[in-house]
Amino acid sequence: MNPAALAGFMGVGLAVGFTAGLVGIGGGVLMVPFLYFVYDNMAATLGPGWVFAGDLHATVAHATSLFVIVPTAAFGAWSYNRSGLVSWRTALPIGAFSVPGGILGANVAILLPAAVLKLVFGVFLLITAAQLTRERDRTVDRPLRLSLRVTIPIGIVVGIFSALLGVGGGLVAIPLMLYIVGLPIEKVAATSLAVIVFAASAGTVTYMIGGAGHGGLPTGSMGYVHVIAGLPLMIGSLVTVRLGARVNQAMNVKTLRTVFAILLVLVGVRLVVQSFVQVGV
Repeated sequence: MNPAALAGFMGVGLAVGFTAGLVGIGGGVLMVPFLYFVYDNMAATLGPGWVFAGDLHATVAHATSLFVIVPTAAFGAWSYNRSGLVSWRTALPIGAFSVPGGILGANVAILLPAAVLKLVFGVFLLITAAQLTRERDRTVDRPLRLSLRVTIPIGIVVGIFSALLGVGGGLVAIPLMLYIVGLPIEKVAATSLAVIVFAASAGTVTYMIGGAGHGGLPTGSMGYVHVIAGLPLMIGSLVTVRLGARVNQAMNVKTLRTVFAILLVLVGVRLVVQSFVQVGV
């Protein structure tokens, strides 16, 4: 990777880390579209080892995103935990049940065509954008719902979407923990990052095992995880995730949520349109 490309990857990583710490998501909503673009449009300029079959682009992008998310989420959760904001009563059961969901989601993603993965991810971004623009009540104070009939399905759903879409699962976990579990808004981002560590780890390992021995993957891969692409993203994300957590605790993020939602709409619409073009609709 040339110096300019390395700087670009690390720059995206900085944005990923800050976003993860700020709103409690893994950062895949930024990394996955970025990796789609790199593999579809810039691979040849980065060297022959970056050129590989187009039908594997989406799977590799999702797997690599999860690989970066694991340490990013762990560091972010640790930063929040120092302020006592991680609800471990919530994170541990949901995180544990997200593991089988993550394994299932990664195996499904390996089998799906790239156009379908991109379409599903694009729709997911549009739904997420709508969620981010909604006001959330910070005064909710009710007993947490943490029975097995609540935590098992939430964990499995979070794990499946995490691995399937390469996003860590925070964008799914946050509304479920907020509206179903009843977790206070001030603890949602912190607890989401703790859950993501479990879900993203399960998905990452499954992608590594599932792609072991595959001959058509880019140079520097471990299974479907493109380590060479993931490392500079990871370095950048670890630099800023703690800053994002501090900003979350210090300011009103309504405006930032709105800006982020606009970004997701633009990326989501592009992916949906691109997917329909690829399948000839």
